[in-house]
Amino acid sequence: MEPNTQENLYRIGTVSSLTGISIERLRAWERRYDLSPAHKSGKTRYYSRAQLERLRLIKHLIDLGQPISSLAPLTTEQLKARIEDQAPDIGRLEVVHKPTVGIAGANLLMLENQMADQNARLEVVQRWANIDTLFAEGVFGTPPQIMVLQLPVLSRQPIDFIKETYPDTKIVTVYQFATEHLISDLAKEGLQTLRWPITWSELEHIAISELGLSSRAQSTLPRRYSDDELIALAAIVDDGTNCPQYLIEAINQLNAFTLFAGDTAQAADRPMIYERLQNDASQARAQLEQALEDLVSQLPHR
Repeated sequence: MEPNTQENLYRIGTVSSLTGISIERLRAWERRYDLSPAHKSGKTRYYSRAQLERLRLIKHLIDLGQPISSLAPLTTEQLKARIEDQAPDIGRLEVVHKPTVGIAGANLLMLENQMADQNARLEVVQRWANIDTLFAEGVFGTPPQIMVLQLPVLSRQPIDFIKETYPDTKIVTVYQFATEHLISDLAKEGLQTLRWPITWSELEHIAISELGLSSRAQSTLPRRYSDDELIALAAIVDDGTNCPQYLIEAINQLNAFTLFAGDTAQAADRPMIYERLQNDASQARAQLEQALEDLVSQLPHR
């Protein structure tokens, strides 16, 4: 099947649901970074499957603190390589509560095996060679918080089985082939779907996000805006509410506090506490910087 045939095109709303990137942000990226959809029909935008996967990779890296400006020019392969380059840092993430996970599928089992002892962010409590084995054996003991299902063809039958049999278990599906209609329906139901191939780091990220668990990076995130850039933005962006200016003030405060916490960590008797505080402050600042970038793209300039 050709990549841009109708069955492989996704409306912008579906892409937003599947990637977690808002429609407004997708449109802003189209204007600012030439991340254009594969096809337009009137005002309706359609993205190809390859573009959907690329946007997922971009969203993953943004969640790790990287700016869209540095990601937009990269190819899919370059984005995957950057994710792999981040793996040592990701491996140092300390998850406050490890999700318990069950995985069903030969590719997932091999992926876990390749990670050896580096999969400390997840607690894999049960494994099945395939979906049929899961159906036949069921879950031993307490059901895992998340079930990751490898499905060559995405279908409702195994998903509905897990939902009915283990109603408190969240489901993530990894598929090779699927229709846009089913992907869209599952996204509306809040079910995560990922197209194979994936990395173990992606799976960790999805599992932790799915449960809303917190994590702390043991390295501060780089700044997206310099002091001079923040001063310039405060002077030129105006919507009559002063919200952009207050947002920039909050970013400046977090920048200063991140430095202060770092200095405190060097002098304190218990530096780990202040190192975590410094890291958390840098994570909060990175989120506000992303919000500022989105705001700037939508507002008039003086």
